[in-house]
Amino acid sequence: MKTSTDTFPPFPEKTTADAGTNVLAFHPQQGSLADLPAEPKASAKAAVSPPVAASQQAPAPQPSPAQPQPANPAQQQLNTALLWVHAMVDAAVLVNAKGKILGINRFAARYLGTTPDALMGHCWPDFLLKRHQPRYLSLVDSALKELSSPQHGLAEVSLIKVNGELKDVELSVSRLPLAEPTWLVLMRDLSFYKEECLKLHMLASTDALTALPNRRFFDQQLQQQWQECQSKQSPLSVLVIDVDFFKQFNDEHGHVQGDECLRRVAAAISLALPAGVGLVARYGGEEFAMLLPHHNAQMAQQVALNVQRKVQQLDFSEQGLSAEVTVSVSQGIATESRGLYPNAQALLAAADTALYRAKSEGRDRIGQSC
Repeated sequence: MKTSTDTFPPFPEKTTADAGTNVLAFHPQQGSLADLPAEPKASAKAAVSPPVAASQQAPAPQPSPAQPQPANPAQQQLNTALLWVHAMVDAAVLVNAKGKILGINRFAARYLGTTPDALMGHCWPDFLLKRHQPRYLSLVDSALKELSSPQHGLAEVSLIKVNGELKDVELSVSRLPLAEPTWLVLMRDLSFYKEECLKLHMLASTDALTALPNRRFFDQQLQQQWQECQSKQSPLSVLVIDVDFFKQFNDEHGHVQGDECLRRVAAAISLALPAGVGLVARYGGEEFAMLLPHHNAQMAQQVALNVQRKVQQLDFSEQGLSAEVTVSVSQGIATESRGLYPNAQALLAAADTALYRAKSEGRDRIGQSC
């Protein structure tokens, strides 16, 4: 999420000192580099004089031969680099040691949501998210001091578009062998890859049947919440929930109905979770787990009672079964407070032990870890 500190910086105002500076810009339709601003065209028409006899006409003055201008090697190098930048099919920016944009092709300008002409002369690091600017500047500084190779590794950064939106790109910075310190910045759009990675992460973290987080994700969150509650000296409770006699349900009504039963139980347990707190996951088979940070044993007991009521209220006639069909759950609770358990795994094991004690005592019960 973009913060107020990452807003798009305003374009710097041009000063009178910049008025006489020639800024090089590439015009693809002309196929050459042109100095801006362009020379104004003469608008006045030449006065028409009466015809003069051929004998009276003065001989036309012969133009003097043009004097060749001495070539500037540094300018020639820069012109060549600019031609390459605009010929590239990758998003490319040419900047000097101070970060001023010397040239930018249309692909890079498109990443920023504007045109190349609008970006000429502006400071390139200003278009990077604030927390990414130091890394870019350090790469440039290290290469200037010849502390590393001129070609740098890839880095993931976020650009700030002119409309304030963010765009994730993979960026590389290369020092060009020119007379003046000059940098070639190449970029590749990461939006598609970010979306694909997010999809893969969701697939790897979600149970396909119930759409709840899976065991892998629960274990990760349990460890993370354990560390946070330990640092804040706050209680942490875990509930392990098991559907009673689920094998019998499958045998009597079939696995298709059993899958639908698990989906409905998962939804009921999710409704019992306090709003904005904790996590419910399918832990395996007909077993679910609930993570309740900042909940002591009494608070966790109330949540477990709510889970019990929600499951008991399920009406399986909605899925074509007899109105007499019901399910129940057994639950085990364990709460970490003041160093009662040595680690998160011990806390989970204590909740699992409490669950099986509740099942052995008759099911549809809530067991508390001692």
